[in-house]
Amino acid sequence: MFGQIPPTPYDLRFRAFGVPVRVHPVFWLTAAFLAWGGSNGDLRLVLIRVLCIFVAILVHELGHALVTRHFGWQPEIVLYFFGGYATSARHSTFKDMAVSAAGPAAGFGLLFAIWMSIPVLAQFDLLQERLLLDALDFSLFINLLWNIVNLLPVLPLDGGHISRELCCWLAPRKGMQISLGISTAIAGAVALWCLLGQMSVRIILGLDPLFLGIMFGYLAYQSYQAFESARRGYW
Repeated sequence: MFGQIPPTPYDLRFRAFGVPVRVHPVFWLTAAFLAWGGSNGDLRLVLIRVLCIFVAILVHELGHALVTRHFGWQPEIVLYFFGGYATSARHSTFKDMAVSAAGPAAGFGLLFAIWMSIPVLAQFDLLQERLLLDALDFSLFINLLWNIVNLLPVLPLDGGHISRELCCWLAPRKGMQISLGISTAIAGAVALWCLLGQMSVRIILGLDPLFLGIMFGYLAYQSYQAFESARRGYW
């Protein structure tokens, strides 16, 4: 979605399971924007939620990166804007599908681990702590939402990459166009739902429908432009 993001002097750098990680300053700003909603201005809640977002997206990208490394490529994770990416290389169709699916799989694994920790924490009466309870609730929410959204067959989301690989495997000559058509239709439908059904979006997703509508509208536009290029043989 964003291409390769150039480094800045203000990037946070570290390694996770041997994978280099770079966190762009914009990531913290956009994470704070997401964390602010429903916090009632409590900076402690905002900071905890930013940490929850950071862990959720890092684990998601680690899923991609570790599978990529398993296939022989040395990846790097970059966290930026409302997400991030793990660098990779072109593999076979099914290896690329495995790399794309590994991110949501890791995210759902984290979701399951958080869910299973709740009874253990309850035994020690730790759930009485408001900040911890909010961190658990927000972590469950962000991991579920982030990984479900990423499985939508919309490029450049993980589901879009899986859809593209599958379509190109089933229909080598027209697969790219088919996957871009699917991406355009799904992204456009989500954008319309966000803009026309704002109340239902707030209730179901708990997020700003206008922001989501603009984001998916932009993804629909990107996919349509790519579809036209592919149709004319410029891809």
